[in-house]
Amino acid sequence: MTPEPDFNVFRTDRPGIRKVLGDLEAEVMELIWTRPAGQGTTVRDVFEVLYERRLNASKEERRRIAYTTVMNTMTRLAKKHLLRTEKVEQAYVYYPNFTQEEFISRFVEHILENLLVSFSGATLTGLAALSDPQAAARARQLLAEIARRRPAEEGE
Repeated sequence: MTPEPDFNVFRTDRPGIRKVLGDLEAEVMELIWTRPAGQGTTVRDVFEVLYERRLNASKEERRRIAYTTVMNTMTRLAKKHLLRTEKVEQAYVYYPNFTQEEFISRFVEHILENLLVSFSGATLTGLAALSDPQAAARARQLLAEIARRRPAEEGE
């Protein structure tokens, strides 16, 4: 069984997956998720794409990137359980543990669960006040799943 991703940080002021990942971590994961399912990726593969992107960026956006920075970032993503590694000959090959959709779903569930546990009344009131009825219905469905799952997990 794949371990749950590690969500230690939540930055409300950041867009998308950058709410729970750093900029380079998010860029690496987004790049890895564009590859065909089941296809591994090496640090060299990711580094070359990122290096090329930076060469083609505008002067204001251009910033150098080192191979070791990419290597350390991918190692950190593996420690957070977003990537798994396999040693193939002399290289480590990285595979995503989750699709982008699975990752987003898990981080949303994690945030909702924390809100529900810490602020159940305010969370439910906030959901009732959402202007998008589909988003509110999906959030209520996730909260119901969390509520069903919690007693089983706490009994373990």
